[in-house]
Amino acid sequence: MMSRSAAHERLMTLLDAVCEERASAADFAEIERLVSASTEARWVYLTYIDLHGTLSWDACGGLSVTPSEMFATTPAPRRINVWAPGVVLAIAACVVAVAVGIAMWPGVPEVPVAGNNPAPVENDPGSDHPSMEIATTPKRPVKLPQTNDSDTIRSTDPVIAIHNGSPTAPQPTPTAPNVNVTHGSLHRAVADLDRLFSESWQRLEARPTITADNSEWVRRVYLDLIGRIPTVPEVEAFQNDTSADKRRKLVDSLLDGGDYARNFAGVWSNLLIGRHPQQRVNRPAFDKFLRMSFAANRPWNSMVADIVSADGRTDQNGAANFLVAHLNNQAVPATAITARVFLGIQVQCAQCHNNPLNDMKQAAFWELNSLFQQTDSIERWIRDPRTGRNDYAFTELINKSEGGPIYYETQNGLMKVAYPRYLGHDIDASAQTNRRSEFARIITDGAQPQPQLAAAFVNRLWAHFVGAGFTNPIDDMPIDTTDPHNPPSHPEVLDHLSKEFIASGYDVKHIIRVICASAPYQLSSHPTAHSTNDDPTNGELPTFARAYLKPMTAEQLYDSLVTATRAHESRVSDWEAAEEQRQKWMDQFVVSLENDENDEQGTLSGTYAQALMLMNGELIERALDLSPGTFLGELIRDERSETDKIRRLCVAALSRQPTAKELAAMQKIVREAGVAKNRPGTPRGPGAGYQDLFWALLNANEFALVH
Repeated sequence: MMSRSAAHERLMTLLDAVCEERASAADFAEIERLVSASTEARWVYLTYIDLHGTLSWDACGGLSVTPSEMFATTPAPRRINVWAPGVVLAIAACVVAVAVGIAMWPGVPEVPVAGNNPAPVENDPGSDHPSMEIATTPKRPVKLPQTNDSDTIRSTDPVIAIHNGSPTAPQPTPTAPNVNVTHGSLHRAVADLDRLFSESWQRLEARPTITADNSEWVRRVYLDLIGRIPTVPEVEAFQNDTSADKRRKLVDSLLDGGDYARNFAGVWSNLLIGRHPQQRVNRPAFDKFLRMSFAANRPWNSMVADIVSADGRTDQNGAANFLVAHLNNQAVPATAITARVFLGIQVQCAQCHNNPLNDMKQAAFWELNSLFQQTDSIERWIRDPRTGRNDYAFTELINKSEGGPIYYETQNGLMKVAYPRYLGHDIDASAQTNRRSEFARIITDGAQPQPQLAAAFVNRLWAHFVGAGFTNPIDDMPIDTTDPHNPPSHPEVLDHLSKEFIASGYDVKHIIRVICASAPYQLSSHPTAHSTNDDPTNGELPTFARAYLKPMTAEQLYDSLVTATRAHESRVSDWEAAEEQRQKWMDQFVVSLENDENDEQGTLSGTYAQALMLMNGELIERALDLSPGTFLGELIRDERSETDKIRRLCVAALSRQPTAKELAAMQKIVREAGVAKNRPGTPRGPGAGYQDLFWALLNANEFALVH
């Protein structure tokens, strides 16, 4: 078996051969084997692509996106159909940066600073600003041989802890990662998890509800993993699969697709920088960093280390955008959101006084805040040669060479000193120490007595899939095992999943597979007589004896709507117009709260009345279009029977067949809609009944909920 260093050198040699257009078909097959063999090789490959050209290959284990979509800073259109597996390699231009290390991010050029009126960066070759007059060599794609489908090797997603090579990014030091997460280890982890829940249900005298049928389960897993409902062909393919392990196989297939990376990048981008646009924040670059990381299945502790310790330009190092978004107000927002999202600890109340609800003291807040006080963000501007005007180009995150403590004021007006410290871990206060790098090293070390990073991620992930976390709220966990504040409902389960996550090398896909295969995730959301009181939204302690209803996010609702109706293909000239329409629709659901934490609040509650109000507009009008090429237009022109058409509409919207009672009611709607009610005797034309039925299904509460 080839060693890591030998495999790395061999991969670099092969990529160099591809660059020089002298690689053979056997070389391409070997590249595929090497990149499929480890997460580290996959990340090196992806970074090589991003830096040096345009390669297109299923290197991430079934990506359903092309490199222009995966690595572009402009978001790519969502795809409905899964991209066919195989190998398609194309490299644009020969590169000379191999010797300096492929895993390195692009270098940050020196840019002068001039106080509040920074000197413009004229013709900076690192900027993508449109006003720059730089001659560039057009990329020339090189067509390369393609292997047969039978030669394609699927990724087994082994884990090796790596990082992006940023000079300031610390290497996490967890326990030795499991580099061979196998089906056997998955089976063991799930069996242990199910045993813990079985014991819990007996102790709580809770009776699990029935197992979710295939229709309910397939819709749920599509929404949870890739952010949309399944298409009719996808539902039918799953229903027709007779294999005993088809649920596990579907999870593997969805995790191997590019829509998973895009969906989880969107979820975490919303959590970390919000949906509201900010000039200083390069959201496309941050999305790109997250998409690449989830696609390569990078360990979570490595991703967090990169984000917390990032520096450089926001357009070149996407991870830097997190702190740029939150460095206002003495970095108080950066302190609060870092603790809340990554560590599951709410510290914002301790900014002004000791928190009466947990053990967080005011001193501890400012000790944590001092870790961010070395950091600054500087706007860079560029001169437009045509107008002579200075235009904003990008923001740069820098680490100032400053040391010493900071000072804060108590409620009684006393000034106190705070040295850099986090939960008992002292950090050198000298100017030579990069405090954020040290902080990242501490929180990403899985050997800590209380692995807060792993527990916080697992708790949030469990709530994402099952509908409730082990604590409520999910980002207000106990600081340590001695803290009586807000204890988890199932401490033994949280501990088991956290340890499993660390043992796997912070393998995100592995812990998702464990959750999706667990007994609670297989259960139906329909309550039984024994589980009617099991509802965390009413303040009840969750037993997880059934799946909990979740309102769709704005993104899920929009993408599910266009999936069901193909509305994005109707009367839209190009993808940019469709994306603009999507963004306008999203803006209806978000309210930005101007407070110390830069909060953002979603307004979607998943109620019938709100769905009815929000979904009647231009988008729903296009969804009901009967033009050729639309879903509804093709359906009414199809030769199938009325009953089959109604069933197909129901599967498209709800991923299930109608019951006999529902079918009779739906047939009545279709047949009676031929005449307009407001103008008796006026024919509405063929298809009007199907429009009414589809409108009702899309506005149903069942459509707007994850269940």
